[in-house]
Amino acid sequence: MLYKNRHSLSHAQKLKRLQVSVILFLLLLMVPLSSLLYFSYHQSHQSQLADYEQEAGNLARVINRKLFRKLSVSNQIAVDAFNYYQFIHNPITKQTHQLLSPLAQLTQEPQIHGLVGYFQLDSRGNFNSPVWPSPLSASDLQNTQIEPHNLELITRRDIATSVYQAVFQSQAVKAHIQNGLTHNENLFNIIFDVPEYLIFYRIVQLIDKPVMQGYVVEKGPYLHQQIAEILELRRFNTPMLVTLEEANQPNNDKYFFYSLVNGEPHIDRPAEVNSKYQTQLIYTAKLHWPYRNFTISLSSDAIPVSTNVIYSTVFNAALILAILFACYGFYRFSIKQLELGEERLNFISSVSHELKTPLTSIKMYSEMLKSGAIASETHKDDYYAFIYSESERLARLIDNILQLSTFGRNPKVLSPEYTNLTVLQDIARSKTSSLITKHNFELNFESEVAHFDSIEACVEPDAFTQIVINVTDNAIKFFESAKIDDLNRRVIDFTFRKHPTLKWMIQIEIRDYGNGVSKQQAEKLFDLFYRGENELTRNSQGTGIGLALVQQLVLAHQGEVQVQNRHPGLAILVSFPMRMLKAP
Repeated sequence: MLYKNRHSLSHAQKLKRLQVSVILFLLLLMVPLSSLLYFSYHQSHQSQLADYEQEAGNLARVINRKLFRKLSVSNQIAVDAFNYYQFIHNPITKQTHQLLSPLAQLTQEPQIHGLVGYFQLDSRGNFNSPVWPSPLSASDLQNTQIEPHNLELITRRDIATSVYQAVFQSQAVKAHIQNGLTHNENLFNIIFDVPEYLIFYRIVQLIDKPVMQGYVVEKGPYLHQQIAEILELRRFNTPMLVTLEEANQPNNDKYFFYSLVNGEPHIDRPAEVNSKYQTQLIYTAKLHWPYRNFTISLSSDAIPVSTNVIYSTVFNAALILAILFACYGFYRFSIKQLELGEERLNFISSVSHELKTPLTSIKMYSEMLKSGAIASETHKDDYYAFIYSESERLARLIDNILQLSTFGRNPKVLSPEYTNLTVLQDIARSKTSSLITKHNFELNFESEVAHFDSIEACVEPDAFTQIVINVTDNAIKFFESAKIDDLNRRVIDFTFRKHPTLKWMIQIEIRDYGNGVSKQQAEKLFDLFYRGENELTRNSQGTGIGLALVQQLVLAHQGEVQVQNRHPGLAILVSFPMRMLKAP
């Protein structure tokens, strides 16, 4: 029902329905296209996130394997290596040799990063360390006197003291001692209840007695080394924050910041974390036994848009802009068509008015003359003059319509020739004299050109005649419609001058002293069918094709036409190609 009775719609109604149609059409295009763009971007983002999740999952699996492998190496330590001396039996000589335990060596590079020292406990809680030759207690550590120059022994005591203090901070160790070390655990496990340390331990039989053997490491350096070594082998395109969170220790999280420096991975342990790198959580999982107490998570700032997504977004944005411009162009074209249709209706109305009025008058005066009702010869002459004037106006109107129609089919219908400016001045004076006289106007000609008689303009005389008549008629018509009561302004000026910028052209200014036009009207003055007044309320005659025809004729001469407001009045500037005659 949108276009029902569309032929009876007004211009405003047609315009409104056109706007609704364009908006609906645009929505039908933009909604699915925007949805496609959104889902495409979302899918690309999810795909990119899935790639990061896969890489983060691989990282977690590698960390689990490395930590477990590191622990498996510890299981290879001999049971009797946790004493200061290790006894080696030679089956051939059947002799036993006493050697310093490899765990008691201070000069060798520690294989465990962050290692504090090794320890051994029996079921009664007696403590000894491979770095100290005899069992120790808290009082022994405090009362042991060492010569100040014996740096090695001081070092051994400090190590043993640190291990002792860390081990006996653990409630889990104390619980094992209270239970008599009854549960054998031949593989190393971990105790996590000391905030700054990890206690690796196993319970084995030594000379048929259960003992707890193990070692203490600093939690931060140990885990940092393991995870940093793995992170350095990974490849992320964006800075990544790795968080190692320990259960029951909310304020003891370990952070590792991964970034690329000169294209190479760089791992930092920041004291404070920038919250923006916790924006996008990528992956989180608990570590495997025996590190189940830890959860590892990876997060980052917003994941950067991939190149494919950028190209896709740019392409879709260009497509949307193209659709918007196309819809806007279609809308403007349709507006022009509606305006053209409205102007054609106005043209028909104008032509009907322009034809009907003089034809009615001609018919009436002709019938009066034919019937002999007019006896006075003076009145007959007036009637004949009126009939002639109206017939001439009708002829001009028909000539304009035919000329415009001819230009619409074949723009190149003129055959201009070089004509002297004096001849053009005479044509303008003679062809406009009847209009000037009839409406009580004055005609002035001025020249701002030196050697006026030696200049020729390339014009076709008939076309030039139409130009000056149409411009003059238009000036007079709108001067009178404005009802200006000033006899001094009933003047039409023709001024010949050289074009101010194009030196090979002559410019003719045709100026009236009316009210001029607005800026908006000046922009449309040469549009076909355009009239500055409403057809129902206008006071002037005309069809809106006179100045449009003037423009077509001037352009056909390879010239130009302009309109300029004067104070008062309006000037039409027409320019034609020119040449100078050679001196004889």
